[in-house]
Amino acid sequence: MEKIQLTQDQERALKEAWQEKGKAGLINYHSLTEYDNNWASLGQLSTDDIARALYIGYEVIPQFKVGDWVIFEYKAVRVIGEILEIETDEFFTAKVDDPKYQVPQNIALSKLRHVIPEEIQQEKKRRFWEKLGREVDEYRQGDIVTTGFGNYTSITKLEMNKKSVYFDGPEAERSFDEIYLVAPEEQRLDK
Repeated sequence: MEKIQLTQDQERALKEAWQEKGKAGLINYHSLTEYDNNWASLGQLSTDDIARALYIGYEVIPQFKVGDWVIFEYKAVRVIGEILEIETDEFFTAKVDDPKYQVPQNIALSKLRHVIPEEIQQEKKRRFWEKLGREVDEYRQGDIVTTGFGNYTSITKLEMNKKSVYFDGPEAERSFDEIYLVAPEEQRLDK
């Protein structure tokens, strides 16, 4: 038998009620009571659910809020994006905005996890390059780049296997992680 999933508020209420009533007392209380106190969130659970939580165990559904970056991965499906809305109906779902899909995806909160900062950075970078119709770090000859020190230059040569670019000037070779795209070649107005 599986552990039951509880919201954070249900976990809090369960612990308080358990401490006050004990296991058997809480199950009996739950079957006879309509909650109107600070344990009201337990009213969403059946008596069987309460018993399972007390005797088998439970997992807490992670707390999410609008604006959190989350990820859902299942087999070949990967959805990563910001939470636009949380629906706390019986299914506890979140609308996740991922530009790969035309509409935000509804995903059960229990199937989501927060992404780490590196994953957010990678996803933002992927989206940036995707808007240009390119793969990540797909620099092209003629792109305007900067090294971040106020110097702007045009790429004159690429070596994709080395992940290096070349341009005119004293520091003629740079790796991809040392440069930032300023203007893609196809969007330059000086050509």
